[in-house]
Amino acid sequence: MGKQTAIHEQVLITQSTQALMELDAKWASDYDRNVNETWGYSGPDRTRYGLSKYLEPEGARVLDAGCGTSFVGVALSSGRCRQIDGVDYSQPMLRETAKKGVYQHLERMNLNIALPIDTGVYDDVTCVGTFTSAHVVPEALNERVRVTRTDGIVCCTVREESWQHTYFSEVLDRIIRAETAKLLALCEEPYVHSEHSICKMVVLQVERP
Repeated sequence: MGKQTAIHEQVLITQSTQALMELDAKWASDYDRNVNETWGYSGPDRTRYGLSKYLEPEGARVLDAGCGTSFVGVALSSGRCRQIDGVDYSQPMLRETAKKGVYQHLERMNLNIALPIDTGVYDDVTCVGTFTSAHVVPEALNERVRVTRTDGIVCCTVREESWQHTYFSEVLDRIIRAETAKLLALCEEPYVHSEHSICKMVVLQVERP
């Protein structure tokens, strides 16, 4: 494993949401600098590229679930997406996000439970950098699918360690078998260049039986 910041190492080994939120509160003001200058984090740009094959950005309504300090929102807005909402569990991260001005609406939400969002209201849902460590459980993928309209796109990254050591692939298989969504892409992508890590990128198109 390559270079990491000390706080990133703590995030990767934390075992509870409460501990993670305490770390995020300390990290929020330095998060952008760490990720941009130290890590070489490519997940947001790879997500924008992956979505460009399936989603017409003009007029698309997008939910960035786990928006952090807005890396995905900034990447998508540079690709002509203008109607982007962001949700995250960390209030300090959301305060940093609000400074960027790329989201139409921001709200604090627990991403591990049913979202207070109507079914099928978004054209696309992204979930980048959250299926890892103590962040978001695999079952949360079901909610990402639920709030996406029929024929809409769900795009998420899963850190390789989480793919190997959780049951994310089983949750994904159940969704596909139930014909709730079909798999458009499943590929490996570079994740954090400084530590030479990779992730799985999953792209789904929502179907409703």
